[in-house]
Amino acid sequence: MDRAIEVVVRRLALGGRSAAFVSGLATVLVVLAIPVSSARATLAPTLVPYMGWNTYYGVGGVFDEATIKSVAGSLISSGLAQAGYRIVWLDFGWATGARDGNGNLIVDPTRWPDGMSGLTSWLHAQGLYAGIYTDAGTSGCGGQGVGSYGHYQQDVNQFAAWGFDAVKVDFCGAGQQWLDQPPNDPRTLYGQISQAVAAAPRAMILNVCNFWTPGQINGTAPSYADSSWDAFSWAPAVAQSWRTDTDIGYKGNIQFQWVLRNLDQDSTPYPNIQNAAGPSGSSGIGWGHWNDPDYLGPGLGMTSTQAQSQFSMWAMVAAPLILGSDPRSLSSTSITMLKNSRVIAIDQDSLGAQGWLVSQTSTGQQVWVKPLAGGARAVALFDRGSGPQQITTSANAVGLPRAGRYGLLNVWTNRTSTSRGTISAYVQPDAAVLYRVTADPGCTVPRLLGKTLQAARASLKTAQCSLGRVTRRRARHARRGRVIVQSPPAGSHRRRGAKVKIVLTD
Repeated sequence: MDRAIEVVVRRLALGGRSAAFVSGLATVLVVLAIPVSSARATLAPTLVPYMGWNTYYGVGGVFDEATIKSVAGSLISSGLAQAGYRIVWLDFGWATGARDGNGNLIVDPTRWPDGMSGLTSWLHAQGLYAGIYTDAGTSGCGGQGVGSYGHYQQDVNQFAAWGFDAVKVDFCGAGQQWLDQPPNDPRTLYGQISQAVAAAPRAMILNVCNFWTPGQINGTAPSYADSSWDAFSWAPAVAQSWRTDTDIGYKGNIQFQWVLRNLDQDSTPYPNIQNAAGPSGSSGIGWGHWNDPDYLGPGLGMTSTQAQSQFSMWAMVAAPLILGSDPRSLSSTSITMLKNSRVIAIDQDSLGAQGWLVSQTSTGQQVWVKPLAGGARAVALFDRGSGPQQITTSANAVGLPRAGRYGLLNVWTNRTSTSRGTISAYVQPDAAVLYRVTADPGCTVPRLLGKTLQAARASLKTAQCSLGRVTRRRARHARRGRVIVQSPPAGSHRRRGAKVKIVLTD
């Protein structure tokens, strides 16, 4: 899976941004970070990948208070908020970037009649959270919109005072303005922003959105080290999440090929990028830290099968689950898909491990695994080929311990099955069959000979076996009330709960 550093310009998604600049609907994901040297940095303790909704892909750059409240109402009425999608995140377009005489960002009262504090108070009253956007440069993409350069502390304090719970900091304007040249390179500027956030009066989630890939700005800049491809090497210590590739589309248009590209980059280079992710406390970092391959996009150009596969694979790589589509226009099928609690549980698993690719074939068969708390594994059988295929792996290949049998839960159909070690499915093209697999250690029958009935019961319980038929008979030279025969014999391996018959002396 290792991919050589490519100095290429990925123009498809960038073209979408350019179109957004022209239409005024633009922009990128955001970024925020806290420098490694800031020992007192305080970030919101995201124990698992955060979830929510963002304006960029489904609404675009033109929205107001009424729009946000309407979408928030849809998140609630559809059950998406209850399923976990609770951050309502304003992206590019919430303000022009104009400032008053004191340098404070100006909010248009015709668009935001209750002001930003009124909006966040309303969202909080609905049981939701609020996110906001800025750029690390003096403006956003194409010189438009909000940029916080020169006002990092002032703007972050303002966001906190308004009641926002999350901040996304883009590098679109900053990258175009300075071509990632020091001292205005991503690590330096995000470090400064992080210090500002750490000093803010309110703990907030920080999302680093340096989406630029190597050479994407002008064919030469940024370098690999300053691009999204290398953010995992430094961003975990400064933010809760960071982009790992460019955008998967633009307003109203997300294509599966771009989703697959980001999935691949989110896992490259293995295993370093997987090891960058984890819950609070892992790698000595006090907050959850997650690779961000971009937003979920059902209904924006992908088939329902492709959208479901994106959701499955985003859960496998422990990505933040931010919905990019407008929930007001989603089909009931898409909403039901997004609310699947078993898939969400894989993403939100408390172990916080990011899954990885175990194997692949020339015909597009892929097997992915994600360790889960308690010893289970999530296993995705993903068909990236042109036709249906039987995809097969084994319990041993995905790292499960040796056991007599394994339980398989298909998290999409909610059907369970058992296996002696084979994990297999007939998979349609672009589809992913997602299993939660657990090892059944069974019971190794203990030695019961010479034990009392009470002691035999205790031994069987410890071994996860059950007591079967108990018979009694007289026997010479045997202590009364002791086991003289057992079936099956000690050391036999049986499925969990298997019954053991005994004979006691009378």
